[in-house]
Amino acid sequence: MRNKSGFSLIELLVVIAVIAVVSAVMVPSIISWRNGAKLRGAAGNLKGDLEMAKVNAIKQNNFVAVKFNGNAYEVFVDMSGDGNRDADEPLLKTRTLPAGVIFDFSHEDWTFLGNVTRFNGRGTADNGTAVLTNVQGQERHIKISPLGRIRVEILN
Repeated sequence: MRNKSGFSLIELLVVIAVIAVVSAVMVPSIISWRNGAKLRGAAGNLKGDLEMAKVNAIKQNNFVAVKFNGNAYEVFVDMSGDGNRDADEPLLKTRTLPAGVIFDFSHEDWTFLGNVTRFNGRGTADNGTAVLTNVQGQERHIKISPLGRIRVEILN
């Protein structure tokens, strides 16, 4: 008798079928996890940048504004106090949201007038709520109280 080594065609097809089934089950959950991670990361970054704006407002004893536009925002020292960045006002940070995460300006909870919020030299703020949404419809609400407290609320 000859010594046979290797796999038969049937064994190879069974292994490929098992891999295909496992992949079909796992890929949607991995994509869902990734979209959720992007949303959590964007909300965490926004909260951190708002905290940084508050600290800079106190440190510089001046208004520091966060202006939301499109899928990005910028943090700047608002020396004129109008919520718009003039040429002589220093830019502290700009950030673009990751793909698949947007600011939901049309959401009923979005309350920043002119899509801008400001912190003053005492750390108090123009209170309001920013809404981040991902492609799966998950939301994070970033709320700023009049006293400058910043928190992230998880919805759905």
